[in-house]
This record gives sequence, C-alpha cells and structure tokens, in this order.
Amino acid sequence: MNQHLNPFRQTDALDEVLLDVAALIELSPRDRRVADNRYRLLKQHLERKGSPLAPYLVDGVSLIYAQGSIATSTTIVSGTEDDRFDVDAIVEIDVPAHWDNDRALDLLEESLQGFPGVVKIVRCTRCVQLQFAFMHMDVTIMDRSARLAVERAGEIFHSPDKGESSRVPSNPWGFTSWFRRTVGIGQEAFKEILRRHRGAAGRDRLPLLNENERLVVAKADQVDLPPMIPSAIDAQEAVALKLMKRFLNLRYEGLPVKRAPSIYLTKRAGDVGYVPQALTAQLFALADSTAKIMRNHIASGTRPRELNPSYPPDRINDRWPAEGAAGVKDMKMFAEQLEYLCARLEQMAIAPLDDMAKAIDELFGERVGKAQREAMTARYDRRQEPGLLFAAPRSGAIAAPAIVTAPQTYREVPRHNFHPLILGGGDEG
Repeated sequence: MNQHLNPFRQTDALDEVLLDVAALIELSPRDRRVADNRYRLLKQHLERKGSPLAPYLVDGVSLIYAQGSIATSTTIVSGTEDDRFDVDAIVEIDVPAHWDNDRALDLLEESLQGFPGVVKIVRCTRCVQLQFAFMHMDVTIMDRSARLAVERAGEIFHSPDKGESSRVPSNPWGFTSWFRRTVGIGQEAFKEILRRHRGAAGRDRLPLLNENERLVVAKADQVDLPPMIPSAIDAQEAVALKLMKRFLNLRYEGLPVKRAPSIYLTKRAGDVGYVPQALTAQLFALADSTAKIMRNHIASGTRPRELNPSYPPDRINDRWPAEGAAGVKDMKMFAEQLEYLCARLEQMAIAPLDDMAKAIDELFGERVGKAQREAMTARYDRRQEPGLLFAAPRSGAIAAPAIVTAPQTYREVPRHNFHPLILGGGDEG
C-alpha cells in the first residue's frame, strides 16, 4: 500500500488512547484479587458439610478453576450502564451414571444457596449464575468420569427450560492452555507501556463482600497465594481482543440478534497472531479478518465451525450462528459491525484529537471516553520533560515545536512515554 494511502502508517496518538481505554475496561490487579478470593469461597462453599455436591468433590482429583475470559485474561466491563464483570468457573465431579442430564445443574443450584454476598442466583442453560454487585460468576459442572486421555476434557450439561437436555463435549482447561501458549505473556516493550497506562487509567470497581474478604485481599497484597485465577496476559493480541469485545457489547445492546460468543472471538485472536505494527493495527487485523471470514461463509452458504484445538469434539461456537436464514442474519450483522469498527479505526488514525475523542465515546462508551480523557490529561499534567508535543490534524503524526513549521495547524497532546510505531514499510499494506 502506498504510504500516503495507509492510515496506519503512524498511529502513536491513537495507540495511546486505545491503551487508556483497555486499562479502563479491564479488571484492576486489586479486582483480580477480589475475584480470586470468590473462587476460593466457591470451593469452600461447595465442599462444606451439608452441600449436596460435597460427596462428589474428590479432593486431589476434582478441581474448581477459572475458565473463559478470566482464565485468558481478557475479562472486560460488560455493562453499559454499570461496571459489571462476568467471570466463569468450572466445577469437576464424577457424575454418577444414573443421573439424568438435568440433575448435575439441579444439585449445583441447590449447593450454591447461601453463598456469601450473592444478590441473586439464576439457573441458566449450561451454568448457574451467582450475581454480586458489579460481578457475575457463571458456575458450570464438568463431568470427568470417563477419564478421557485429553487433559481435563469431559462433558458439560445443556439443560434448557424447553426441549431435551443433553451433554456437550468440552475442554475449557485445554482451550485456555492453547490460547496462553499461542499468545504468550506479551512483548516486553508493550508490557511496559501497558503498565504505565494502567497506572494512570486503571480503576478498582468491585466492592468487598465483608470484613473477612477485605482481610483476605489485603493479605494477598503481602503474600503471594497460589492463584485460582491464572496470571495476567499483557500481550497486544489480548488487549486488542478486549477492545473488540467492549465495542461489540455496546453495538449489540438492544439488537434482536445474538453476537458471536466470546470464546469464538478469543480463538480468532489467537489465530490472527501478533501484528508488529502496534495496537491499532492489531485491532484492525482482528476485526477485518473476522469480517472477511463471515462474508465468505455468507457467499458460500456455509457456517463457521471453530473447534477447540486441544479437543476437537469441543465445538466452541456450537450455538452460534443460528440455523438457516437466521444464521445468515447473525453472520451479516456481525460482519457489518466489524466492518464499521474497521472504517472508524481508519478515520481515527488520521483524525485530530477532538474527533478521535468523539469516536472513542461512540465505540467504547461515553463514560469510558470521559475517563480516558481525564487519564490523558493527568498524564500530561505530570509530564516532567520540557517542551510540548503537537498532533497534526488528519495525519496522526506527532511532532515537537522545533520541527513544526506551522504551529497553528497542530494541536498540543500529552508527551508520549514510548516511541512512535511506524506501520508498514515501502509500499507494503
């Protein structure tokens, strides 16, 4: 691509803004400790005397562990009007052969009654949901009685209000391991940049359940306990995935169609891999490539069929898209949203900062946008280096006063803590 036509040629200003957004929408280190404590409480509560599931939790064999976005370190604020996080847990038991396909979730729901701090308990199709203030925990039963050769593979239960219940092959442990191996822990330079943005923009959101939880979380600050939640991933691929999930949450709010499940988006993020031209390009590549896959399926009359790389019987998008014409509508809507994100990123990459700010409000929410601007302003106010930095409207470029020939055409921006990343080389796209 000709460099004059490539909007991602120099995106340091937009990358900085997106890093603030990412820090704002994720669990803070303190909130991760709060969530980690609740996983520990889950184990204690299910193993307590009188719990209907206690006899089936075999110490040293059965595990209770994080799955989904909390395990892949891609949990985000899911609510648009509140700061809600959704996290997931797996409870492994050996399900007796005589149980029907509803009994495991029935007993799980019964065993979770009285869980500390829970506002409401909701029975769902494949899990039981514990609702706290600002946080949900979806708890799923995994039957490992077959002792499959694949590590921690088994079956979960599909128990709808209407229709027949069934079992579904599943291996969330293996999928988490695949994603974390594929993405890695993150590039050192990017991790350092992200750390700085977290320091400026990160927010603690989860209220403590009681004094005991306060003491446990405080102790975790001093003594590293074996985590129930895996360590954080600071890879650029994971950050781009968080941004895309937040965008889709807002775009799908109120729409009459279901969006692709988060695990499908996570698989796509792993497949796309690392894009060396920085965060904006990473997000664009994830959205653009996924939209193209949807368009190809629509054109060929097929459907995406993503399998868990660790256990192929586990089809990770088995409930999306819908069957028939409804599924085509699902894919078309998904492609359109991703294409819109790509178009907005192209515009933002060469936009002045005030236009960029308006776009952040639209794509990620006004509250997040406002908080991002506050974080950027605070970072600018703490700047120790002398001199100013300016952004040229419609170019995305940043320059110092000594090289600005027409200062009136530039807008002052906060000094960056990292070097500009130049996208592409020569005529490459």
